[in-house]
Amino acid sequence: MYSFSLITLEDLQKIEYISKFPGTQTSWIADWYHTFEKHNDNHFGADKKAYIVTAYVGNKLVAIVPLMRLTRTYLKYFKLQFLEFLGQQWSGMGHDIIAIRKLDDSFVDELYKWIKENISYHFLFLKYLPASSRLKSKFRFYRYAGAPFIHVSSFSDYETFRLNVYSRKFREDLRRTNRRIKRDGLKMEVEQHEIDEYSLAAIRNISASKTTDGKIDMYENKLKEDFHLKIYRQNPSKVVFIKFNGKAVAYGTLIDVNGQRIGVDAAFDRQYRKYRVGIHCVDQVIRSGFENNVQKLSFGLGMDTYKFQFTNCVEEFFMCYDFKIRLKSLLVLPYFHYRIKKMHQDVSSVMQNKKQLIKIEDEKNKTSNNNLNFVQSIKM
Repeated sequence: MYSFSLITLEDLQKIEYISKFPGTQTSWIADWYHTFEKHNDNHFGADKKAYIVTAYVGNKLVAIVPLMRLTRTYLKYFKLQFLEFLGQQWSGMGHDIIAIRKLDDSFVDELYKWIKENISYHFLFLKYLPASSRLKSKFRFYRYAGAPFIHVSSFSDYETFRLNVYSRKFREDLRRTNRRIKRDGLKMEVEQHEIDEYSLAAIRNISASKTTDGKIDMYENKLKEDFHLKIYRQNPSKVVFIKFNGKAVAYGTLIDVNGQRIGVDAAFDRQYRKYRVGIHCVDQVIRSGFENNVQKLSFGLGMDTYKFQFTNCVEEFFMCYDFKIRLKSLLVLPYFHYRIKKMHQDVSSVMQNKKQLIKIEDEKNKTSNNNLNFVQSIKM
């Protein structure tokens, strides 16, 4: 039998544990909540309240579940309370039960029963769950997102990786645009910097050009920028710049967590689109990963097409949901169920298509490389 109780964020920061995901670190959780607690919209939610659930066996702490209750409005009139992982609303990079010690098979059932009895809500939405999550024993999992990554340690060096993972077309694209850069009298340089006020000025300037394509410039939002700066301060971080004749035209920011390097943010100056500076920047980020002997390089959560040019591995993330039998819950349930099933079908379709493309490119690379030994690393 497990016993459960609630603790404050301040109490959580006094507990030492190893977290599987950046978003389950004590510093990340506290920074997220203090940054966005008063930020109210239908995405982040309103009336936020942290519920940090701790589980004990006797007097031994065995698990932590950082939750947050928030309110969203649907169809103008329905104010619904959601119970979610704290931080999954934006910039989440994976969430799950934080297991301090080994947990029995009954743990999830006991946790779920305690939550239903002690926390008021309409819907339980838990997102960015790994396939290995213990929550799968209780809830149906729906595909929600993917995180393309590279097992750097599976390759002897960058050149072996490039020949075995990059498609012939993509390798030629890199060479062709390199020739164009030189032909147009541009000198391409690669620089790595700490993330400070100097590098931030260049990052902000490049990111602003995203709006040309109708994308959102994160640095226009003070709260989002502040949170990212906290991430960079709390973890070993750097920025890789591509420069043309001394001018920064593309960047990629990175953090190192538990032997894993994670891409946090990237952008390129749209004035230099024809030179494909964005893909050259990501290629240099990968090169630096090999030079620094990182074990795993993740491009973060997202199904962006450009990410799949660089890797043949994708880690899947899931979501699950439940509800309490309340009038509002029952009225809105069909709408949520439809949205979740459609999302699951859409993500599954994208995953399947990417898997087929990866297999096709793998076969092409095997043929063109004269049967070079190739590490099969597709994880779908």
